Order: sequence, then structure tokens, then C-alpha cells
Amino acid sequence: MEQVPFDSATSTLVLVNPAANRGRAQRVGDAITNVLVERGVAAKKVFPSTISATRELVKEAIDREVRVVAVGGDGLVHHVVQEIAETSTALGIVPAGTGNDFASALRLPTSVDEMATAATGDSTAIDVLKMTDAAGAVRYATTIATAGFSAAVNVRAERLRWPRGPSKYTVATLMEATHLPRYQVEMRIDGAERSCACLLVAIANTALFGGGMRIAPDASPTSGSAEVVLIHDTSALNLLRVLPKTFSGAHVAHPAVEILRGKEIEIQMVPVNAHGSCDLRSDGEAVGSLPQTITVVPGGLQIAGATVADVSN
Repeated sequence: MEQVPFDSATSTLVLVNPAANRGRAQRVGDAITNVLVERGVAAKKVFPSTISATRELVKEAIDREVRVVAVGGDGLVHHVVQEIAETSTALGIVPAGTGNDFASALRLPTSVDEMATAATGDSTAIDVLKMTDAAGAVRYATTIATAGFSAAVNVRAERLRWPRGPSKYTVATLMEATHLPRYQVEMRIDGAERSCACLLVAIANTALFGGGMRIAPDASPTSGSAEVVLIHDTSALNLLRVLPKTFSGAHVAHPAVEILRGKEIEIQMVPVNAHGSCDLRSDGEAVGSLPQTITVVPGGLQIAGATVADVSN
């Protein structure tokens, strides 16, 4: 769809991913924009066709001091955040994708009127994860950066045509568990070294990933630190017993699960008895291979409609 340029009156840019959640995001985007216009907000709705177009629009919004509202799932939010992180520009989030883990962690509303109010309301400073690879390239994550089994599940889920919705992660988990690789992890957490064999690592700014799995139940994006969740080497049967408990957070009591905390995590991870490197995923998106350094940036995002009380309880 052709982009509509900004004009001098525009105060709010509504970015819609029309493909998200089988077109639901487009319908929600239309409804949100209509509500904002009825309320007298000078909102401009656009449907960027590519990631680069999305980022260019966000750059322009920042330059013009225009609020950005992202209508879609975690993927769209992730790409918007690559430009808006560590700026003073407020981001409104309208959860309308297949995965809405960041919005869920912030307890943002889901009705149209309430979403419109939240997206244009006062903003709160929220932590963001800053990932730097060996070449110095920087990416940001809002929810969780993960590698190992969890990243493989994410890739598998993306390839599935059925089922749709969060249940595809369950199917992908069962498929990946049939050939369970082990990894050797070398980490430095706030200067303290940690080495172990594991199945996955999740570095968490928020509690949720994978369509509602509460992998790090005590993680808070206002704490100034991240939770580092390790699932140690165990059998596929044990893993399949542990993973359903992540939806309630009860998995933390399992002896294969270890949770650490830190502000700066240097991580390298390689498959055991295999060649090659491990890829890192965040917010469901590919963010390069390991090693990387993941740093918590306190208050690195301004999120509209979120409050400290909402995200710290």
C-alpha cells in the first residue's frame, strides 16, 4: 500500500501490519484510527510494506516529535523499537498480532476504546535489552532474548501453516523435542563467569514469551536487571514435563531449571558434538548469531499506557 507522507498537523503515527493475525491488525488499526480522529487526534494511519519502510517512518516520527502507535504483534513492536529505543519518543502499543507477549506483560488493554486511550496516554519508562554482537552491531529486545531449544521452536513455528495462533508453538515444541540438541554455554554475568551444558538460555526483560509461556515469572521491565533462565541438560521426556509448567511459572521448582539475574550478560553458546554457532532470537525475531553481549538499559523505552504498578506486581 502506498505510504501517505506526514503533514505539519500530524501528532500521532499509527503503524499497522496488515498481515498480522490473518488481517485482524488491519481491522483493529482502522477502528483505533477512527476513534482517535473522533477524539480530535491528528492521527495518520500507514501500512508499511517492509521492515525498512517501517523503520524509516519511525525515524521521521522521531524527527518530527510525533507519537508512534504500533498495531500488530511482537514482531512489529520489535522493528519499531530498533529506532525508538533510547529516545524520548513515546510508543503506543495496540496488541493485534498472533503473539502479543510484550503487551501482555505490560497488561495493556484489549478493547478498542481502552487501547486508543492507553496508546495516546502518558508514557512510562520501561527497560529494554540492548544486544551487541562481536562486530559491534546493536539490536534491541523488549521481552526475551533466547538461544537453543527455544529458538529452534520459534523457527519451526514460523514455518508451520497449521495450527494458527499460539497453539503452533506447542506443536513446534513437540516436533523439536524429537531431536534434542545439547549446548555448551559460557557466560559472564556482571563479571561472574558461568559455564554449563544446557538445552536453552532465556535472558528475560519480561516474564512472557512463546505465546504466553511464563518462562521468567519474576522478571520485571522496571527492575533495571534481567533474569537469566537456564534449562540444564536433561532428557526429552523431562523437558516435555517441564515446558507445560511454564504457562503458570511452576517450572522454576524443577531441578533442571536455574534462574540467575544480571545487568550485563556476555554469552557464547555452541552445540555439543556439532559444528557451527547458535542463533539468538528476541521478540520472536532473528537477531544474529552468538557470541553477544546483552545489557539492560533502564528506562530505555517510553511506553504509553503502562504504569509502574502495572508491570511490577
